[in-house]
Amino acid sequence: MLTKITKLALTALLSILFLQVKGQSELSENKRASLWRNFENVTLDSIKGRAIYEQRLDRNPLYGLLEMRKALRDSSVIEYLPMFQGVILGQYKLGNTIRFRSLPDEDRKLQRQRFFQEPKRYKFDFWLQPIFAANFGNRMKPIQSNTSILLQTQFHLWQGLVLNAGILFPITNDLDNRPKIIRPAPFFLNQFYASGKHFFSASLGYFYNDQYGFNFQYRNADLSLPLSFGFEGSLTGKYNYPRGGIYAGPIDQLLAIADISYRLNRPDVTLKLSGGQYLWKDRGVRFEFIRQFTNVEIGLYAMKTKNGSTAGFNFAIPIPPGKIIQGAKARFRTTDEFRWEYSYTRGFQIGERYRTGYQLDQKLRQYHVNYLNSQR
Repeated sequence: MLTKITKLALTALLSILFLQVKGQSELSENKRASLWRNFENVTLDSIKGRAIYEQRLDRNPLYGLLEMRKALRDSSVIEYLPMFQGVILGQYKLGNTIRFRSLPDEDRKLQRQRFFQEPKRYKFDFWLQPIFAANFGNRMKPIQSNTSILLQTQFHLWQGLVLNAGILFPITNDLDNRPKIIRPAPFFLNQFYASGKHFFSASLGYFYNDQYGFNFQYRNADLSLPLSFGFEGSLTGKYNYPRGGIYAGPIDQLLAIADISYRLNRPDVTLKLSGGQYLWKDRGVRFEFIRQFTNVEIGLYAMKTKNGSTAGFNFAIPIPPGKIIQGAKARFRTTDEFRWEYSYTRGFQIGERYRTGYQLDQKLRQYHVNYLNSQR
C-alpha cells in the first residue's frame, strides 16, 4: 500500500514538473516571437555565424544587440551587424566585452543585393514626434512657445535611400505668426552611405526649422577610436505654410561647418569643436560638452560668432511608451528620440541652423563600442 502511494505521489510530482517546464518553454517561445517582431530586414548567416538586422524602436543600439541574441534560436551566431536605413554600420561581437570592427565593402555590397531581392522587408512604420520651440524671459509672457505633434512615416526606396513624410498637427503657438493649421510635416529624401570608417548623408527636400533645399554631411569615424571629424554643407531657402498654400523663398542660405570630436571613456563624454558659416551668413565657432547616459544625452555649449555670443544646453531622450501597436507588417509607436536645444539669442540669429532627420555625429556616437561597453 505504501509503495502504491509513493508511486502515485512520484507520478503527480513529475506531472507538475512537466507542466511547469512546458509552461516556461511556451512562455520563452512567446517572448522570443515578441522580440523577433521588433526587427526588420533580418539576414541570418549560419556559416559565418552572423545576424544582420535593423531595429528602429530604441535610440540605444545595445537593446537591439541583446534582444537579437535572446530572439535567436541559433546559438552559433556570434557576430551582430546592425543597420541604419539598410546600411550595415559595423560588426559587433558579444562576449565579456563587446568588440567592434569596420565592415569590408564586399559585405555591404552583398546586403545591398539582398535588399533589392526583398524590398518589402520593412514594416509600415508610423510614429509620433513632438516639436517644441520656446523663448523665455519676456516680462509680459515669461514663456512663449510653439508646440506641435507630427505623425510621421518612412518609405525605403533603395538601400540607404528613404523618403520621410508626415502630417503636422499644431497644438499651441504664441511664439510667432505661423497659423495653427494642419499641414505637411517635413518632407525629404535622405541617402545614407557607408564605406569603411567613412559615412555620408545627403538630403533633398523640405526640412525642419522652415528650410528647404539640399544638405550634405560627411564623417570620418572609427567606432572603436576616440577621434572623429566631419563636415556639413548645404544650400537652402526659407519656406512656410500660410493659409491656402505654401511659400518658398529664394535658395540663398549657404551653410558650411567643419568639426572635430574627441571621446573620453570615463565618463562617456564627447568634446566637440566646430566652426564655419551658419544661417544668415553668420560665422563663428562653437564648443560642446556632451554626456551620454543609457537612454539620455545631455549637452552644454558656448559659441562666439560675428552676430554675438551665447551659451545653452541640449538634450535627447526617448518618448515613452515606444511601441504602441505592432504586427507582422505594420507598427505604430512614439519616436525613439526627441532632441531639443535652447540658447538665449532673442532674435540676434547667433549660430542658427536647421535640422534634417539626423546629424551624422549624433547618430554614430550611439554605436561607439566604448559607449556600449560602458553599459554592461
